[in-house]
Amino acid sequence: MMIRNILSFLTLLICFSSAGQNIIFDSKGLLFLTDADMSAFSIMDGKLRKMEETKDVISTLEFPLDYGDPGQIKSDKASNSVWREAKNVCLSTNQKIAYILETKGETPYDINAYDDIEEEFPAGKYVTVVDISDLKKPKSLYRFPAGRNPTAISIDSKNQYLAIASEEYGKEIQLYELDEAGKPFRVVKKPTGLPPGRITDIKWHSSGDYLVYLNRDEADLGIIRVLRDGPTQQIIRLELYGDPVKIGGLPAKGEFTPDEKFFIVLDQKKPKTEIDNAEKGEVFVVRLNLEDSETNHYLLSKAEVGVNPANFDIHPSGNYIIVNNLEHSFLPPEHFMEGGESSLSVLSLNFQGSLENVLTKKIDGILPTSAVFDKDGQNIAVSIYQYLTFGYSFGGIEFYKFNTSEKELLQLQKAKIYVPRGVHALKPIFEY
Repeated sequence: MMIRNILSFLTLLICFSSAGQNIIFDSKGLLFLTDADMSAFSIMDGKLRKMEETKDVISTLEFPLDYGDPGQIKSDKASNSVWREAKNVCLSTNQKIAYILETKGETPYDINAYDDIEEEFPAGKYVTVVDISDLKKPKSLYRFPAGRNPTAISIDSKNQYLAIASEEYGKEIQLYELDEAGKPFRVVKKPTGLPPGRITDIKWHSSGDYLVYLNRDEADLGIIRVLRDGPTQQIIRLELYGDPVKIGGLPAKGEFTPDEKFFIVLDQKKPKTEIDNAEKGEVFVVRLNLEDSETNHYLLSKAEVGVNPANFDIHPSGNYIIVNNLEHSFLPPEHFMEGGESSLSVLSLNFQGSLENVLTKKIDGILPTSAVFDKDGQNIAVSIYQYLTFGYSFGGIEFYKFNTSEKELLQLQKAKIYVPRGVHALKPIFEY
């Protein structure tokens, strides 16, 4: 009973420095996932440190929030995992349906540790479809299989096709055609000649004619063109387009800039489980040529970020990028003194594609796997998987003001949201 009461309290504990202090974040609300199967330290030592009465869930909240009301965060069950960081959620264009990847499965209730957690952790295989049209009542509708350990998901601009990557042979990349209710009814298989390797991310171009993917094992970026039936415009086949672009390292996430002039790629360099890894990650700017398959795509510029970068978000203007770096925050504190501290990097991007790191700022918190801009780009929300606390473990969502005219680009807001341990994969909801 005590655990249940503490969870209720933490589900929405908003901290204020004064009665007038509130969260500033221009959006209708936020969506986030909670991975209940493991603590942040499990990555290194295999000890799950499970908490009583917690389950994997998708949660939503709606702004503005009232102080001290735990009922403002609403949840429903959706199996998810922090293993693939923040590439396991996509939203329909009207932001009424969420698709959640089960990148790793749920652990049996009586299992509390693994000798080799990455190999022994149960495989994921499903996509959970959630109705989020009412942020006060998210509802998990159904789920469908999508290959062993799915790694990335993206929906086209017309909400007709889901592109999903997985680690299963033959299902490395597949398109799921959706009906009007958003339910899959047909599968288009991977393109012939797709190079072997784990696909870490996949993204639709707004035209619906191209997909961009990142291959971790080949350390490159590739493009797929979709071929359609003339009368129906139904996709009938996928084919490789042009030559891949060599990235090097461990390419982990890609995203088009708002104007789609550039494609941004995050290179993690080394696996985060390498304890001695001190190599900083990099962000690359790639110019893609989608008019002529004989003309190569090419790298324009790159910039260094922090150690173990996990994810990034692009400012609505396209001129800035926020990168969240895990650093070594997830090292168990009883053995390592570097645990508990991570960082955020701010990069500037000009119209010619030149990239520059203008700030890397240390922050408190473990596994900040997502950082997202609000609608006008003046504020940032950051998920903290858990804090370095003894006794009860919990996580949170923190907010920063982002102002390029101020000497201090990132200013931590005083109000924050405490939630049960395991928060990740933030998605702002902009539709009002």
